[in-house]
Amino acid sequence: MTHVKLDVLATVREAYGGAWNHAGEMLRLIWLPGLLYLSLSFIGRPLVLALGLWVLLAVYLAALLLWSIIAVAWHRFILTGDMPSGRIHLRFGRRESRFAMISISLGLLLLPGFLVLATGIAAYYLDQLSMQQVSTYLIVGLALVCIGTFFFVRLALLLPASSVDDPVNARLMLELTRGNFWRLAAALACVFLPISLFQLLIGWLVDWAPSLAVPMNLVGTLINIFFAIVNVAILSVAYRELIGPAGTQAPDAQS
Repeated sequence: MTHVKLDVLATVREAYGGAWNHAGEMLRLIWLPGLLYLSLSFIGRPLVLALGLWVLLAVYLAALLLWSIIAVAWHRFILTGDMPSGRIHLRFGRRESRFAMISISLGLLLLPGFLVLATGIAAYYLDQLSMQQVSTYLIVGLALVCIGTFFFVRLALLLPASSVDDPVNARLMLELTRGNFWRLAAALACVFLPISLFQLLIGWLVDWAPSLAVPMNLVGTLINIFFAIVNVAILSVAYRELIGPAGTQAPDAQS
């Protein structure tokens, strides 16, 4: 099988350009779940501080469900041109539930490595382990993070697949993305690096002027949503280029 090589620059250019050129369609699709997501980011923080772990889990779950609605709608618009009728789009069905489950599964790929790293670092600060033992934790943790990241990047295209009812097959996705790990990682880095810089800048501004905390948190959340939308577009473009147009794989049953 001949494997297509992803054009990173063209993918990133199309993703950012699409988010700008189709801002009107994007706002029409996501304004309500986006507004709820934005509200949750503010309401959730004081609730978590006041009520604890279970509220934190509930807030994260609600955010995941809202994000699934947003991401599936944008994936479908890019890959199929689908634009739901009406001004309100707040549908959580089979596609969105599959998207949410795949998102959780992808996150679990990274969990073991970060848990090992956190355990080693905590043990070091609590003087419970020797430096040699801590080093072992760090090496194992970093190795697990690298392995998890490798599969996370390769399997991330399952997200657009689930959005357009194409097969959700991890083995097939690994085969079709062979030789494109670094290209996919570079494309995704074009989202994660700018958003990280913006968040560092916002954090510095809040430290410098605490009175700006509320407006800066609002700006930070809006920036997060924008770059998350661009990230969806990058995955959609990469899916189209590496896997093929939506529907060229044997389709799953429609919801």
